[in-house]
Amino acid sequence: MAVSRLLYQRSKLSQRTAYLSERIGCAVSFWRKEMYTITLEVNQICNLRCDYCYLGEKTNQKMTEETAHKGLEIAFLNVEKHRDRRLWVDFVGGEAFLSFQLLQNLVEYIEREAKKRNVTVSYSVTTNGTIIDKSILDWLAKYRFHLKLSIDGNKETHDRNRKISSNMGSYQSIMENMCYFKEYEEKSGQYIQAAHVITQNNYWEAVKSVKHLVENLHFRIVDSSIDVSHSWTHEQLDKLIEEWESILGYYMKEKKIGREFLWAPALDLMKYGEMVKSSGFCGVGLIQIYVKTDGKIYGCAANLKPSGCLGDVEKGLSVKKIKVYRELALKDEMCSGCSINQRCQSQKCIMNNLFIARTLMNTIQICVISNRRK
Repeated sequence: MAVSRLLYQRSKLSQRTAYLSERIGCAVSFWRKEMYTITLEVNQICNLRCDYCYLGEKTNQKMTEETAHKGLEIAFLNVEKHRDRRLWVDFVGGEAFLSFQLLQNLVEYIEREAKKRNVTVSYSVTTNGTIIDKSILDWLAKYRFHLKLSIDGNKETHDRNRKISSNMGSYQSIMENMCYFKEYEEKSGQYIQAAHVITQNNYWEAVKSVKHLVENLHFRIVDSSIDVSHSWTHEQLDKLIEEWESILGYYMKEKKIGREFLWAPALDLMKYGEMVKSSGFCGVGLIQIYVKTDGKIYGCAANLKPSGCLGDVEKGLSVKKIKVYRELALKDEMCSGCSINQRCQSQKCIMNNLFIARTLMNTIQICVISNRRK
């Protein structure tokens, strides 16, 4: 029953998104070019106790430099096969800055290797914003890191899930560091991205949260994502869709009056638009990998369960497994009757489908089952 409800919600959001794309049109002038991406999970240590976390139960494990180097070697070898020879390195935790010395060592190593191999590298890191200081941000600015800050809205909304302890939220700790974040934007020329998670205990105030992040905290990039690790009711989903539409309306209004910000889901909405004939490409195993602290390689953070494992840094990627997954994702006979089949990203998101369906054989059935349940 829980799986069926998840199937329903994914289809309904996909169909609503197709409609919303007509409203957004060509409003998004920013487009992210595809490049090879490696995400390094540098630790499973965190100073917060959030109610949601894609890592699940943490092991307090740290990635070794040797493991990171082996993962990076796989990435470099793949990048060298690409025409543009560009690599994106994304650092995550836990709380990544609890392994700051490791980050420094790895970036020095990456810079040396990139110069030898004639590869252009970009960096990003996700933080909860509670242990940042000036020395860290000066180092980030040197390498022009794209900085992602996890923050869910105002104090009441944010502290509901993102806690230092059972009775103490983390919002105030972030506010005490906001001066560093603003200084970083000025020094690096990079806007900090607010990573905003919509959950079952805050979905009814999603647009309120986005407005707070833009108007009160002055973020110019907001990435709203939905917690799909729990089963949502149809009523919750209907309200969530209303909030999603309201955020889009707010985004368009701000753009029209010259107070533009980037709402990251708008990029996904563009993929449903008329300008894109076919979308939903999943780069799992081809242009992106996620390396966990223990050296196991996954497609992406959407599925860190055994079904999402594609190999390890010792033996490399399982070409056979990637091929099977991709062939399954491309089989769309069951979805051929859907009007947005060619532009549906939910159908072709391999790791999300595996995470929800639990087994390989059920993945491609997700969209069709939900469509017939409408």
